[in-house]
Amino acid sequence: MNIKIEHRNPSVAEYQLLRGSTNWEELSDATVEKGLEGSLFSVCFMVGGEMAGAGRIIGDGAIYFYIQDVIVLPEYQKTGLGDMIMQELESWLKDNAQKHSFIGLMASEGVKDFYTRYGYSERGGRKPGMFKMMEK
Repeated sequence: MNIKIEHRNPSVAEYQLLRGSTNWEELSDATVEKGLEGSLFSVCFMVGGEMAGAGRIIGDGAIYFYIQDVIVLPEYQKTGLGDMIMQELESWLKDNAQKHSFIGLMASEGVKDFYTRYGYSERGGRKPGMFKMMEK
């Protein structure tokens, strides 16, 4: 597999391609464009010049960091590409996060074990995570 690693945001079209390969909600191009602008760091993995997977880090750049949008197209899953994405993200965090910075993520169903390999664990009962989705 001829893989090229690019430290950049995916384009809106690339992001929509990746997101479309998941069961996540559909977003408008304008929403995606604005959201990608908020990335602290992004990595794209290209195979044969085409997007195969990506991941990014968002947050305030000091206290809170969140791993976001780690997506590998189905045809490249189980090839080690997800691990390569995480290695790039973890390397950036090692260079940019401070002692006691909070690194969070929301794991999709069925991939918790993937993230535990990188030292992530579920928050305990006294620190439950919460979220909501805007319904407009």
